[in-house]
Amino acid sequence: MEACWIVWTLVLSGCSSDPPMSQSPADRASPADSSSRPAASAAGSPDSSAVASQQSDAALQPAAPARFERLRPPVLGFAVETDASTSLCRLVDADKDGAPLAEGSLEECETRLLELLKTRHGSGKLNFPISTFGGKQFWGDVFLQRSWRIQENVLTGHFRLLDPDDVRRAWGTYEGCRVAFEEARVREGIRPRSDRVIVLLHGLGRSKASFSDLRRALEDDGYEVADINYPSTRRSLREHAEAIATVLGRIEGAHTVSFVTHSLGGIVVRDLLSLERPWQESVKLERVIMLAPPSRGSAIAEELKDWLPYRIATGDVGQVLTPEGVARLPLPPCEFGIIAGTLGSAQKLNPLLDGDNDGVVTVEETRLPGAADFLVLRASHTFLMQNGACIDATRNFLKTGRFRQPD
Repeated sequence: MEACWIVWTLVLSGCSSDPPMSQSPADRASPADSSSRPAASAAGSPDSSAVASQQSDAALQPAAPARFERLRPPVLGFAVETDASTSLCRLVDADKDGAPLAEGSLEECETRLLELLKTRHGSGKLNFPISTFGGKQFWGDVFLQRSWRIQENVLTGHFRLLDPDDVRRAWGTYEGCRVAFEEARVREGIRPRSDRVIVLLHGLGRSKASFSDLRRALEDDGYEVADINYPSTRRSLREHAEAIATVLGRIEGAHTVSFVTHSLGGIVVRDLLSLERPWQESVKLERVIMLAPPSRGSAIAEELKDWLPYRIATGDVGQVLTPEGVARLPLPPCEFGIIAGTLGSAQKLNPLLDGDNDGVVTVEETRLPGAADFLVLRASHTFLMQNGACIDATRNFLKTGRFRQPD
């Protein structure tokens, strides 16, 4: 019995033997398995542990910081910025060193912008959309984009927002009108037509409407046209220049700016360009075209300067139009051209004028030294800017610096 137990124990423990503990699985592989493994190249290849290590190191590398740039100038202290590489946008407080207030898509940031603006400033007083004349002698533009304009009343100091059809969309404070514009901008997708801006400045007693034909022609040429309305008889020359500088400082997306002026507008632009203002740091000044400007002063202004009805009708600016008044103004610091009108030397329609004239200024009074080009057209002072040849010459000068196309 004992012998049988011993034999059985030996069978269980010794009939098979395990491989030595020191043998690795690779050592136990069959010859076929061994031959099927590719041999390492002479240059060597990273093993799986090295690849995993590299991937781990890459995952630990910090992401490149976002590079945000402003999409538009700040609006009442807030600005929307975007990172071009990711299309991520953020809303920042421009008055507090760019502290971020929201982050996400452009739509999300602009929605948040409108919420903050309305909370802080409202959107104007209760308004009923009514048609207006667009502002004549008692309204001056302080903001302008795609024919939407915010105007200030020179008598009361309150503001209103007009759409391109001169319908009042808001009124009250400037801030409230600007908020109302921002709502319209987002809703209607209002944006600049071009980064090439042409500023139109009308004459004494006139308005932006006097440039309607020229404005349409310039828009057809692809320009962003800013037909600024200013109350020509209600403010001084310097006040006009400062107000227009304010409008220019609020124009969005402008890379270049040129001016087309009529009559008094040519005097205003010379004073404007003599000032150093922030808009000049970001916008390149290209050309100035002056239509029938009293460049050397007006004989009519000199004759009537002390006449009470003239002083009442023209205000402070009427006194600047004398030869002595304009003598202090510098020349435009850029390429400029002048177009004068004439009714023909045989016609003596204005007894206060000697020599060839357009009924208001003489041809000689329009001249300035240093002009790149000078053109005289058969047209009256009042309607020169509506003359077809004048419009064509203006378009040529803006493109080439000359009124006529080369032969």
